[in-house]
Amino acid sequence: MHRFYSLHFAFPFLIFIISIIHIIFLHEFGSSNPLGIVIVTDLSYLSPYFLLKDFFGIILASIAFMGVIFYVPDLFSHSINYEMANFLVTPTHIVPEWYFMFFYAILRSITNKILGFVFMVCSVLVLFYLPRLCSGFLIRSGHFKP
Repeated sequence: MHRFYSLHFAFPFLIFIISIIHIIFLHEFGSSNPLGIVIVTDLSYLSPYFLLKDFFGIILASIAFMGVIFYVPDLFSHSINYEMANFLVTPTHIVPEWYFMFFYAILRSITNKILGFVFMVCSVLVLFYLPRLCSGFLIRSGHFKP
């Protein structure tokens, strides 16, 4: 549990550092390749347009986030959280969060625990195989695809 907490604490900082490195590379080399062809004249630079647009988006998201936190902090919580805990009875309404519901459905549909775990891992691994299925297309960007 201590290792999980340490990783849970360290990952946001790691993601922040990687994001800063990504922004530095965008600032140095530019962005955009709509045809999939390497052309030096087809670059969109980070500053000032994208930088101001992202800054404006961060400000709006921060205002919305602070509005919820300061004025209605219980807006997204469940009313069941205010009931007294009974350690002898497991509630029937307990389900995972929305981002784990896909895995929960896989594990519930397969009765064998090991086979359910294998299917759960395969459902993630198929996402890594998906770019290899699309690699044979002539146009590699979404610019000409609806």
